[in-house]
Amino acid sequence: MYTAREIKPNLVLKFSWRSVLFFLLYSGTLFLLYFYFEIHLGVSFVPIGLIGTAVAFSVGFKNNASYSRLWDARRSWGGMVNASRSFGSYVVAFLKSEEISTEEISHIKEEILYRHIAYLNTVRIQLRRKSVWGDMNTVAHKVVGPDNHAQVSSDVTRILLEFLPENEAESYSRKKNVATQIMKTQTGRITDLAAKGYISESCHRRLMEVIQEFFNHQGACEAIKGFPFPRQYAYYSKLFVWLFILILPFGLLTEFAKLNGAAVWLGIPLYVVIAWIFHTMEVVGDTSENPFENAINDVPMTAICRIIETDLRDMLNEENIPAPIEAIDNILM
Repeated sequence: MYTAREIKPNLVLKFSWRSVLFFLLYSGTLFLLYFYFEIHLGVSFVPIGLIGTAVAFSVGFKNNASYSRLWDARRSWGGMVNASRSFGSYVVAFLKSEEISTEEISHIKEEILYRHIAYLNTVRIQLRRKSVWGDMNTVAHKVVGPDNHAQVSSDVTRILLEFLPENEAESYSRKKNVATQIMKTQTGRITDLAAKGYISESCHRRLMEVIQEFFNHQGACEAIKGFPFPRQYAYYSKLFVWLFILILPFGLLTEFAKLNGAAVWLGIPLYVVIAWIFHTMEVVGDTSENPFENAINDVPMTAICRIIETDLRDMLNEENIPAPIEAIDNILM
C-alpha cells in the first residue's frame, strides 16, 4: 500500500516513461509526415471524440469494479483485526480453572494465541502466492519484488516453527491449505478445553462464532484471489484504450492543421497528455484488480498481521513485543 499523501514524480515516471516516449515518437512521426512530406493523414475528429467518450465510460466501469475488489479485500482484513482482538480477549478472560496452576493456564493461553498468530500469517503468505493471471511485468510488481513459490513455502515453514511446537508445525507440511488446518486444530483444542471445564459453555459458543468469522473472512479473501477480474472487461478495456490512443493523433492533426505554420506542432504535446491520461487510468485499474499479488497498491497484510500480533502478545503481558512494520519508500507491505 502506498502511504504518502501524494505520489512522488519519480514513481510516476517509473510507471509511465516508456509509454510517454512511445506517444511522443508516434505522434511526432505522424506530424512530421504531414508537415514536411505533406502526407495528409488527418480524419474528422467527430468519430474519434465519440470513441473517446465510450472508452472513458468503459475505463470508469473497470476502475470502479477494480476498486471494489480492493476495498472488499481491505474490509476482510479489517474484520480479521477486530475478530482477532475479540478472540484474544475471550481467551484471556474466560480460560481459567482451579484444577491446574496459574502457570499452566498462562501456557495454554499463549499456545492458543500463538497458534492464531501463525494462522493469520499463513493466510497472508498463501494469498501472496503468484496467480496464473497476475501480470508480474508491471512496475507495481517490479518495485516490490513478487514472492516466488519457493520463498512462500519457506516463509510458511518459518512462521510455523516460530509460533508452533515443532511436532505440530511438521504435521502441516503436506497439507494443501495450511491455514485451514491450523484453525481446525485450534477448534479442536478449544473444544477439548471446554470438555475439561476450563471454558464455560457460553464462552465456547462465542469462541466458535469468532472462529466461524475467521473462516468467513478467509473465504472472502480466497474468493478474490481465486476468481480474477473478468477477462472480457479487463482485456477489452485495454484494447479500447489503445485503439483510441492510436487513432487520436489523426483527429488532432486535422484540427491543428487549421492553424498557421508551425503551430501545428502544438498537437504533439497535447496528444501526449491525453494519451497519458487514458493510459494511466487503464493502468490504475490493472494494478488494483488483484489486491493480493504483492504489489505496491495491495492490501498491507504484513503490517496488519504485525498489528494483530502486537495486540495479542500485549494481552499476554509480554515485554519483548515486536515493533510495527514501517513503510519503506512510502510502501507498506
